[in-house]
Amino acid sequence: MKLYILRHGETEWNREDRVQGRMDSPLTKKGLEDIAMMAHRLSHIPIDICYTSDLPRAKKTAEGLINNRKIPIIEEEALRELPLGSWEGKLFKDIQNDPNSVVYFQTPDQFHLPGLENFHDLYKGMGEFIQRLESEPKEHILIVAHGVSIRALLNVLEGVPVARFWHRPIAKSMGLTIASCEKGKWQVLQRADQKDGLSY
Repeated sequence: MKLYILRHGETEWNREDRVQGRMDSPLTKKGLEDIAMMAHRLSHIPIDICYTSDLPRAKKTAEGLINNRKIPIIEEEALRELPLGSWEGKLFKDIQNDPNSVVYFQTPDQFHLPGLENFHDLYKGMGEFIQRLESEPKEHILIVAHGVSIRALLNVLEGVPVARFWHRPIAKSMGLTIASCEKGKWQVLQRADQKDGLSY
């Protein structure tokens, strides 16, 4: 089984360096162009199924990547971005003074916003999603998600604890990560990490 994991195309808030979380913003012209180029790049891969976050920026990316191929697209809540409450829509530079932002990046295992999912919840949902993939294995699976949810997916595959969530940067927009599972063992074959650990 092989996973082709893609972060959604660039959005207006990505370009402005705003926190998105569960809120959404439109894909940019560059984002749409990158999706079209990646669709061409993936066109030779016989994808069996596509799982996507149900947030609009990810769904639109998935639809563009499938590009009229007869491949089922399944919306998967576990692939959603982590909710970030009042931070959503704000510039990243404007949340740096919030003490919670230090917890978010330095001790993610202790990060919690009242009433919202945290990193532990994200891991739990991702672990259940991976178990479902393993129980009904397909040969080629396309996954479209978000920076933080993709990092959670890879961390769960590789056994990285929540406390070390940020041990690697998140994926670039439209960055392709590839992971495979053989005889029950997962391996990340290709990464699409950004150069630094803070930018979204």
